[in-house]
Amino acid sequence: MNAAALTRSWPTLAAWGAGLLQLGVGAGMVTQGTGAADRGVGVVAVVVGVAALGWGVAALTRGRLVAPRIAMAIAVAGTVASGAALLVDPARISVHAIGVTALLHVAYGVAAAAVVRSARSSSGDARSADDRTVPRTSVVGLVAGCIIVAGLVTPALGATEAGRAAPSHSDHPLFSTEHSH
Repeated sequence: MNAAALTRSWPTLAAWGAGLLQLGVGAGMVTQGTGAADRGVGVVAVVVGVAALGWGVAALTRGRLVAPRIAMAIAVAGTVASGAALLVDPARISVHAIGVTALLHVAYGVAAAAVVRSARSSSGDARSADDRTVPRTSVVGLVAGCIIVAGLVTPALGATEAGRAAPSHSDHPLFSTEHSH
């Protein structure tokens, strides 16, 4: 198994992580925002989050980076939306969440740009980047990518407004002596 097979799924997982973080940031801004600018940036962040998740699903389903130019556009829009969120509400927006979001957007955006560049350099080939066949993603690469992205995304998602407003999961006793009739 070569390194390419091990890392093929990482861009899609990065897109999922960035999408989830965009949704967390956007949801906090839409529901907890105090002004029109907060809510406007929140809506854009939610839309970009959904787009990143959708692209990640499509790419992982096909086993290759599909629509790389669209992925690059989503990555740029996500990075800009993250920066705008921090500018609009710096007191409540977590720098940690924005930093991880931007890092993940850059990761899959660069991977998509590499696919576009590869397609451009092999322009003598009649097939486009989307038409090329690529070996399927390895399970080992998928698991490794999940561990890495989860290690980044989980703490960052907890730092968003939505994560801070979530109920604590450590306060549930195993046995309850209360009776509610």
